[in-house]
Amino acid sequence: MAMHDRDYVRQESQGFGRRGGLGYLGLTANTWIIAINIAVFVLGAMSQKDILREYGHFSTYHAATWAGGIQFWRFLTFQFLHADITHIFFNMLGLYMFGAMVEDHLGARKYVAFYLTCGIFGAFLYLILNLLGQFLKVPGLLFNDIRIPLIGASAGVFGVIMACAKIAPNTVVQLLIPPVPLKMRTMAYAYVGIAFVSLFFGARNAGGEAAHIGGALAGFFFIRNSHLLRDFFDVFSDSRRNGTRGKLRLVRDGGDGGRGGAMGSAARVSTQPASDLAAEEAAIDRDLDRVLARVKEVGSEGLNDEERATLERVTRWKRARAGGRAER
Repeated sequence: MAMHDRDYVRQESQGFGRRGGLGYLGLTANTWIIAINIAVFVLGAMSQKDILREYGHFSTYHAATWAGGIQFWRFLTFQFLHADITHIFFNMLGLYMFGAMVEDHLGARKYVAFYLTCGIFGAFLYLILNLLGQFLKVPGLLFNDIRIPLIGASAGVFGVIMACAKIAPNTVVQLLIPPVPLKMRTMAYAYVGIAFVSLFFGARNAGGEAAHIGGALAGFFFIRNSHLLRDFFDVFSDSRRNGTRGKLRLVRDGGDGGRGGAMGSAARVSTQPASDLAAEEAAIDRDLDRVLARVKEVGSEGLNDEERATLERVTRWKRARAGGRAER
């Protein structure tokens, strides 16, 4: 059975949709990202003047104050624009081949945050190197035209590939060009190495290579620190503040360095409406089911760091909940 066919993965994807994410109509978040990219490409191809590309591409000129103010939306919109059919085909093929693995590992909501964050960091590195090019003026080393447009999903795709190198480093993949088998980790690092060489030896697509490297570096970091992604969608509100107000909280006492239970720390439960508590307990049970399904599949030794942290968090929650019932 494929990972994305398992019940706990399907439940998580559907839950993401109910919370306002992209997991609608039974499709995964990765599938929706691919579909949106294709839809944007078709709309651009049908219009006589590609307004989407004109107002959605990223460039140093539009990201700097001398353009009349920083146009922040371009850090996101450029990721859904492509130059031609070949450009979008290979980017979407990369997402199709590798995105599902990362989504299964992170869950739908974090996966979307991860993918977009890698794209944003790709734009940031592009911006930094382009600005450096204005001052260094080294021919063939750094691109120095501030109006060079940056478009494409490549930065996000490079981040996804780097994540796969962490999740399944020894998985063998078959390349299309050249048609040779490589371990996932070898392929990912080779791609990044080629991007470095292309950037610093004056390749024609130096700006794109800068974005590839930025996306890969972000992917390397955030797949190891995915907890930092949970606030990505906090644009108009603070999910941590809103999510913890009036809900179950652990209050730890004692010198255990912040760990509950094992070092004799006490925990008590705050008051919470019954409906809210039931909803949170259902969410905790889903997390537990997901981790237990992984234990059944790979054994307890096969859990990754995030899954171990989830199991520890659920255990603390259950203990605190049991303590709260005893107090009543």
